Amino acid sequence: MKQAYINMRNFWLDVKNLENRKGVIEIGPDKISVAGIEMSMQDGSETKHLFLATNSLGDSSLYFENNSKSGLGGVIGGHGHEALQEAAARMLAHASKLTGEMTSAPAGSELPPPSAVQMVRLFAVSKEKLFYTELPEAELRNPENNFYPFFAYSQQTLGLFRQQEMNASSEQAHS
Repeated sequence: MKQAYINMRNFWLDVKNLENRKGVIEIGPDKISVAGIEMSMQDGSETKHLFLATNSLGDSSLYFENNSKSGLGGVIGGHGHEALQEAAARMLAHASKLTGEMTSAPAGSELPPPSAVQMVRLFAVSKEKLFYTELPEAELRNPENNFYPFFAYSQQTLGLFRQQEMNASSEQAHS
């Protein structure tokens, strides 16, 4: 993983970054404040990562490794985009219901990256713990899978980020 990507990933995984912000809500029995997914893709001979996270304040970010000088691309969203905020909030809510089916580690522990292409790492973060699991993308697309709603809302959030970026590009082209 490229350093700029690691830095943004670690920022979202450290719930201490929310400590002094007003309006943070802790959701579910494990008091989750942040949730998201991480995926990896093959780009030629190189594996690149994509990281999507949201918090209970309605902030969401999407980061991905690319071929730019910094090695990082990203989109910050949520505020002012009602559909994106709604999808992200639903992803967070479903994550908070699934912590009992995830591995838990003390807050501040390292989140393992996806082990292979086509594997998806799902995570949830509270002040005390980091929860995570990894499943094949194909299994997550099965509506019978307990993690399906969590994954489905993450994919909807990704789509809304893409739409937000396309709208911004279109507005810039017309100005």
